[in-house]
Amino acid sequence: MPDGTDTFESAEPAASLRDSPASYGWSDAPAIWPGAAADEIAWLESRLGRKHARQRLGIEASIESSRLHRGIRGAFSLGRLIETMVPVAVRASGLLSRGRANTARIAVLRNQVRVAGLQPAFEGCTLLQVSDLHADISGRAMLALPGVLAGLQYDACVITGDFRGLGHGPCGSAMAAVREALSGIPAPVFGVTGNHDSSFMIRGLEEMGIRMLMNESVCITRAGSRIWLAGVDDPHRYRTDNMRKALAGVPDGEVTVLLSHTPERHTHAADAGVSLMLCGHTHGGQICLPGRVPLLLRSKHPRRMAAGPWQTEGMAGYTSRGVGTSALEARFNCPPEVTLHTLVAAR
Repeated sequence: MPDGTDTFESAEPAASLRDSPASYGWSDAPAIWPGAAADEIAWLESRLGRKHARQRLGIEASIESSRLHRGIRGAFSLGRLIETMVPVAVRASGLLSRGRANTARIAVLRNQVRVAGLQPAFEGCTLLQVSDLHADISGRAMLALPGVLAGLQYDACVITGDFRGLGHGPCGSAMAAVREALSGIPAPVFGVTGNHDSSFMIRGLEEMGIRMLMNESVCITRAGSRIWLAGVDDPHRYRTDNMRKALAGVPDGEVTVLLSHTPERHTHAADAGVSLMLCGHTHGGQICLPGRVPLLLRSKHPRRMAAGPWQTEGMAGYTSRGVGTSALEARFNCPPEVTLHTLVAAR
């Protein structure tokens, strides 16, 4: 756990999630159409910058207005057909109850990461990664999560997106479920948004004590040494990630951990000198064949990056299978996880 010597530059002080206010300070207005509160839009513009906020809000408004009018191409794509048929097949097979039980069997995985240039002060520094809560539609996992997290030892928690499950409409139930599930996690906690997350959630998440990294970085210092933690907005659905902006304040050659909802920009991150990239999004496939072979991965990256550790051009990476589920509250051959990443110096 934090030993009291770490400082986080460029970050607001974060309270424990258990002490967060019941009022999240945001409206359920999903984007910039009639009903969106002017003060919420003003807050987002102040927090993200006008250009980033307007871009994100505009995309959200377009998605919300068109979600009931998807074109023929989207409705009949192979990926969407598989997404539709797999839940039907699971229900018809009589295995749904087993799949639902699997969603609550959250594994605690440990991943040792060898990092070039890591200073002795950060030897053994451990990050707890939690990903893809989908809190409003993953009730069994959310009930199990606090017990899984209790007693784990780590220096900071990072959450790699998809706090909510429904990708449209009001956020209130998701926010309440997130707060309850993460109530036992002490500060510091950092996060990034995923393709299911509305920008109207950012304020509430930060009021819970989660420092959201929206194309931003923070410097973590310990005993005169430092590493950097950077994060980007969703690169998959909204494509409002900006790695150049996120890494703008990071000096060349310094140890940097990048949070990104998906591994899709892995080559960009490696080229930018990132030491470790932590991702989610894939659920590891969620419903897999024996041997953990995923039936479908809705992401543009090599299949070797679907789950677990990987390497790209000297950069270490990790894709979490996540905690929650989407499309169907069931898992097969693909258990949910939280992950403890321990940094050690490469020798």
